[in-house]
Amino acid sequence: MPLTPEELDVFLAQPRLCHFATLDADRAPRVRPLWYLWRDGTFWFTTRLESRHTGRDVVRGPSVAISIASEDRPYRAVLAHGRIEVTGKDEALLLAISTRYGEEQGRAWTRSAMKQDDRTVLRMVPERLLSWDYGRGDSERQERGESMRS
Repeated sequence: MPLTPEELDVFLAQPRLCHFATLDADRAPRVRPLWYLWRDGTFWFTTRLESRHTGRDVVRGPSVAISIASEDRPYRAVLAHGRIEVTGKDEALLLAISTRYGEEQGRAWTRSAMKQDDRTVLRMVPERLLSWDYGRGDSERQERGESMRS
């Protein structure tokens, strides 16, 4: 049984890293950890368009998949697929993303990021979202082939 909208918001409000998957120039999968922000049904990320593989990959092909999982039992997870929109540099969004991972460090990081010419914010509205909570018996439901789609 997928997480309820309220449970999803609470889970995604925690400062976890997401695993962000793209395809490189040779169409090979590439995964890396990224900071994220979940706000009003939308994921927000940040990268650099020229000096990071992440940015070059999403410019070349905007389809991505992400995974966010708890590290403690009972395991919970969210998987999402969608298309990235490059929205440009936005200081308020950079602060909202970075300060989730530490207020002082996030503010210092944002000051530095604002000086980077190719820094941008990425937006993804999930086209497909799956979630589960093994503490509610979701592993058994998955074994029976039940959907975990929200």
